Amino acid sequence: MARNPAEYCLTENQMLISYHWCEKLVIGYILPCFILFGFTGNIINLSVLLAPGMKTRSNILLASLAVADMIFLLFIIPHSMAHYRIFSFNYYFRKYYLGNKMHLLAVLNWSSAAAIWLVLAVCVERLIGIRYPLSVRKSRSFHTYLIIFGIIFGTGLLTFYIHFSYDCPMLTFCNGTQPHGICMPVDSPVWINNRTNPHPQLLRTYVRWSIHINAVFIVFVPILLVVLSNAFLILTLRQRQKFLQIGTSRTTSIRGTDQATMQMRMEQKVTITVCAIVTCFTITQAPSAVVTISTGNVTLGHPNWQIYMVTATTFMVVVGKSLNFVLFCLSSANFRQRLVTMTKERIVKRRTVRRFSCDSMGTTTMTTAFSTVTDGRKTSKISVLKNKQPKRRAHSLSVDVHSQKPKIPFRKMRGMSEVNEALLPSSNA
Repeated sequence: MARNPAEYCLTENQMLISYHWCEKLVIGYILPCFILFGFTGNIINLSVLLAPGMKTRSNILLASLAVADMIFLLFIIPHSMAHYRIFSFNYYFRKYYLGNKMHLLAVLNWSSAAAIWLVLAVCVERLIGIRYPLSVRKSRSFHTYLIIFGIIFGTGLLTFYIHFSYDCPMLTFCNGTQPHGICMPVDSPVWINNRTNPHPQLLRTYVRWSIHINAVFIVFVPILLVVLSNAFLILTLRQRQKFLQIGTSRTTSIRGTDQATMQMRMEQKVTITVCAIVTCFTITQAPSAVVTISTGNVTLGHPNWQIYMVTATTFMVVVGKSLNFVLFCLSSANFRQRLVTMTKERIVKRRTVRRFSCDSMGTTTMTTAFSTVTDGRKTSKISVLKNKQPKRRAHSLSVDVHSQKPKIPFRKMRGMSEVNEALLPSSNA
């Protein structure tokens, strides 16, 4: 290789960002379909959960979970695009992707960590709500927003080290037309070209300890708490189901008891939806947690096994974040009814707007045509009057000449009177 990178041109195999066929097939071709489906489904979830009259504590937490999933699906798109030749050989995409790859991974881990703790918050809130219904009525929405802000801030601090965990120096080959980068761990004892690690010891210690803290508080502890709280929630649902069956079999005329039973049934329906979401989340996220903890600690016999495991767990995570809309539709009759009602209202509203716009356009056209016809009639009448008035004047004048006596001006009449008075004999005479 030449000493100057600008004088050396990389081959197509050296330019490839992804080398393995399994990663290219799953992340490059299959994953975009789930990304599109999941992003659209989470938008629908937000429109229903944040609708007027639907803003409960559980719905606010589930809406925050939908936002975290949307961020994850949005920032994983560049990793999927990197498996296409049209992007992997593009100068601007390579420069952006290779230069910001670790920042994209940091946002992905941040949103995934926030989603784990939000799922735990939803599960605990449902467990408290179904065991102690009065505590839910006393609580305020301010506390819920405070919990969400604490989760976002805490997970952001715990995953902030990923921005600095790898150093990715970029070189431009082939006269500045082929940008390429190699990522090296910050705490690596060996550096490029057998040089010493240029990063300070404090940064290396911070990254090394942050990896272990992240594995404990982002992966192990929340997953364990989610599994335990979900198990307690399922046991509570079974006990509540037996109680509701006994209460339904007994007929009572007390109105307060009926209202309490209806409230319990509503709480149970919400809890069933939460249980479905939490169970799906645990099944799809737990393998990724195991792989994350075992990375770097367990040595596998075959070198491709690591790629297979990371690809499979990434696919499961994306599928889990895309199935929330399906779970809402299957487990919640209130969600389905609300979604159908909102869809019908929007369709009727669009039709009304279109009809109103068409009617207004038609009215404007008719008004313009009517005004045009009216102006034309007025113009024609004025022209006719202008044409007829002179003739009427000539005719009337000719009639007046023959029929009437000539009119004498006032001055002449006055002069005649003076002359006549002068001709009259005076009284003195």
